[in-house]
Amino acid sequence: MWLSWYRDSLAPDNHDALRVKEARLPKITGSSPQLHKRRYLVDWVATICERCEITTETLHLAIMCLDHFMDKYSIEDAQLHLIALCCLLIAAKFEESDMKIPRIQTLNYFVQNAFLTKEFRQMELLLLEFFCWNLVLPTSAHYIEYYKMAALSPNDILNGEKVTSNMETKIMKYIAKYCKYFLDISLQDFAFAQLPPSLVAAGAIASSRHSLGLSPSWTTQLKEVTGFGIAQVQPVALALISVYYHYRARDAECENVEVPTSDMMNKCQTREGSTTPAGGKQSAKTSHQQTTRVAGC
Repeated sequence: MWLSWYRDSLAPDNHDALRVKEARLPKITGSSPQLHKRRYLVDWVATICERCEITTETLHLAIMCLDHFMDKYSIEDAQLHLIALCCLLIAAKFEESDMKIPRIQTLNYFVQNAFLTKEFRQMELLLLEFFCWNLVLPTSAHYIEYYKMAALSPNDILNGEKVTSNMETKIMKYIAKYCKYFLDISLQDFAFAQLPPSLVAAGAIASSRHSLGLSPSWTTQLKEVTGFGIAQVQPVALALISVYYHYRARDAECENVEVPTSDMMNKCQTREGSTTPAGGKQSAKTSHQQTTRVAGC
């Protein structure tokens, strides 16, 4: 649905339209009685997306649907998994090609066939009616590709040296890697769900530039493209980096490894063979055991 909107000649107008839609989204209050189980559900849905090769955009839309629905209803624990799966199902129908939409039988496998097909259909209908059949809900994953196009500036400095043209491809590769990682982090912490998705995406860009040693952390070009100044972006970027440190310290403690306290991450030119950010993970999942069982929520 959102495929390559950011490459269109009308991309700035499309971006403005998304921001208008974003401003009309209901505020999430965090009043759900099941809020303490959200992080488990995010991990669980992320695991399903990885195993079913579902896109990041679909994952983020599914979690946004889940957040808004949970915020308005008191849900029985037994129904949480069904609602999460149906949020993923309707998000996939909106975002994915027909061949990539998971079947109900596939999703039911992740709960050991605990629900009837009829129950999936009824919950799917309830969710669609809740959203008035309108899933044009911009998430941070929908903004990030557009913002990444302005993530590297000709005047950028990398570790004290001016960025040259032969460095750009490699740097952009790492910016993309870090952006995905920071967006995954943003799914974990409910505080980011209460921020405008465009601002979270902008924060992910700033965090990625900082992590790679690019300066300044925010450029005039990025301000023009995103509409956010450094004063708006910096608190979000610092929050994302803080969560990163928390995860890294926890993992290091489990492994009895001392956590470096100087540079946040190794610089990009020393990470040629890396497949994930330094000390990071490949998806939104944390150290929770990857499980397909209902028990343990």
